[in-house]
Amino acid sequence: ADSYVSNMFKFHPEWGTYEGIENADHSGLTDNSVPGLRAEQCAEDLLFSLVKSVKVGELSKNDLVTYNILLEALESSINMRICNKHMWTINPMDAFYIYFMYIGNSQPVNDSLSRENAIARWKKIPQYIENDMENNRCGMEEGYALPKIIVSEAIDQLEQLISGPLDENIFYIPAMRDSSLAFKEELKTVVLNEIMPVVENYKVFLETEYLEKGRPELSISTIPNGKECYEASIRSYTSLREKPEVIFNCGQEAIAIREKSISEIGNEIYGISEIPAIQKAFRADKSNYFNSKEEILEAAQAAITSAKNKLPEYFNLIPKADVIVEPIPEIEEKTGFSRYIPGLEDGSRPSVYIQQTYMPETKTKGDIETTAFHETYPGHHLQIALNRELIKSHPVAKYLGNSGFTEGWARYSESLAAEMGLYTSEKSKLTMLMGLPTGMVVDPGIHYINWTREEAIEYTLQKQTTWSRVEVEQYVDRIAVMPGQMTTYGVGEMYFNFLRKKAEKELGDRFDLKDFHGQCLKNGTIPLNFLKTEVETWIKNQE
Repeated sequence: ADSYVSNMFKFHPEWGTYEGIENADHSGLTDNSVPGLRAEQCAEDLLFSLVKSVKVGELSKNDLVTYNILLEALESSINMRICNKHMWTINPMDAFYIYFMYIGNSQPVNDSLSRENAIARWKKIPQYIENDMENNRCGMEEGYALPKIIVSEAIDQLEQLISGPLDENIFYIPAMRDSSLAFKEELKTVVLNEIMPVVENYKVFLETEYLEKGRPELSISTIPNGKECYEASIRSYTSLREKPEVIFNCGQEAIAIREKSISEIGNEIYGISEIPAIQKAFRADKSNYFNSKEEILEAAQAAITSAKNKLPEYFNLIPKADVIVEPIPEIEEKTGFSRYIPGLEDGSRPSVYIQQTYMPETKTKGDIETTAFHETYPGHHLQIALNRELIKSHPVAKYLGNSGFTEGWARYSESLAAEMGLYTSEKSKLTMLMGLPTGMVVDPGIHYINWTREEAIEYTLQKQTTWSRVEVEQYVDRIAVMPGQMTTYGVGEMYFNFLRKKAEKELGDRFDLKDFHGQCLKNGTIPLNFLKTEVETWIKNQE
């Protein structure tokens, strides 16, 4: 575990900056060339062989947690090599320019050594971008090119970056956070003379070479070893070895259960029990929508505050760290989504909830509340902040996790918020219910059944009735470039609900909800199968 953490920050020095680790290398940068990737894989293989040799029966409780986290991370990462993901990275969700926006906001500034390190790191960025372009060129030639629609969106973002003013350029962020005029001028020279010419070359490459070879379909089934890649991706995201067809069928069942609840509450609100009629009445109800971006931000903040105040009634474990709300950056406004960014343990960078504010007239009040609960309290912020504050196992637990746990907990938190009485109206609660677990259907629908983009959009529009077409297109395109990730919400939610029902059934009057939540969260983001073992042991010990 020591070696794993050491390798993380050795091969990805900027991660050490982002995580705020002690003695971080603030001038280094990931070697994303093929030789750099191979070196990291060799180190990973060595660690995997060592982990497999561990005598599990001799481990302490804390070391057993570390072992399970480490084993799952290494095994799933090695399985993911079949995807060659370094060959298809240029997408609007997490392309290099989005990545460096976060690094720029974390890079230390305001003293001479920090400025020197920043310049040294920033001078390495052109080579990083060149490597990324070459990796994607190889991917294009070997059949890994991304869908045309995704490439077009990336080209639009690059054009926005190239044509925008310097003070809005993501590569200039460290200078905007520093008071030194000399540093601002020096970084400006690096950005304009060294980084941006390479960015422009990348855009030309995408327009003149890559775009025409982009695949018309969204499914990764058409890339080399696409079927195996998809199954590996599902395992990597969920920590479970579920087949796509099983997830697809379970998703349909989960949607049917929620639709029954929608019919019941829709009848209470609108006097209508047929779902299409409820959807129509909801969409036509002007009271559900916002008039401005400011209203959205105010509503998000109000939801977070009320949730935080109610936590002691449902949790014994409550994080010390707070969370602040910020609007989404302009470059991502049309294509990005609301999300949570963890802060640093020393408090130098607070936890932040990024709120999507695009087209407020299409955003429903219930959706803003649901997402805020999902991303902050009692969802991501509660779980992740506790993960960082309370973990007694190895520090590796702070840096490794899986979306099946984190997103599953966050989805579970949405319905828990209703239990806690947090939604401000029955219409908001209805909105939460109408947020169906469509990812369990649309994700394998695209990558396993080979739905077209339009088929995926039409299905999602029918089910996610509070979403605009623009939001649905963003959702479908996100699934296209992150195969398997969208299944984690529904799969994980079902897992937490399954464990809670199991505990309630077996413990009866002795079931304590606060204690159950503590058992789920006390070990951090662990593989779901290991969580099941932990909860079952807790149940047995209560008897």
